[in-house]
Amino acid sequence: MTDQRPSNSYQGGGRGRDDVAPLPTAEKIKSFMARDDSAADMVHETEALGRRLQQNYVTTSQIRNAYGSMKKMEMAGWEGDKTLRQLLLMKPRLAYAASRQKGVGDLKTVLSHAIDAVAEAPEAQRPARFERFCQFFEAILAYHKAAGGK
Repeated sequence: MTDQRPSNSYQGGGRGRDDVAPLPTAEKIKSFMARDDSAADMVHETEALGRRLQQNYVTTSQIRNAYGSMKKMEMAGWEGDKTLRQLLLMKPRLAYAASRQKGVGDLKTVLSHAIDAVAEAPEAQRPARFERFCQFFEAILAYHKAAGGK
């Protein structure tokens, strides 16, 4: 008789399961930040990511720590180098959070790619990319909560 329990061979950075969707690639995330016509694909990917984070026991408060920083920047509006600096400084905070809770590693990876997509854009495109970054992050949080994230 064979063992019918599900396998836990997932290698993505935390307690996980085989049935979680793969993370979006850096190229796909860059496309979300660069183009308005990628919104439908972004919604699909953030839904899968929200579910993945919930399945890896990431709590809403762990996401909200970084989300709160992003919301402060969003409320102030794009202020050029000042906002860019604050955005880039989210990366070490995400790395610290990921070192404390393995499941947060997926969030760190995805948001780091998104931050890079904003930072690497020509200066004139950064405000629009930052706005899309905020929408992307908000969708991740919403879908995590919808998936039952605590």
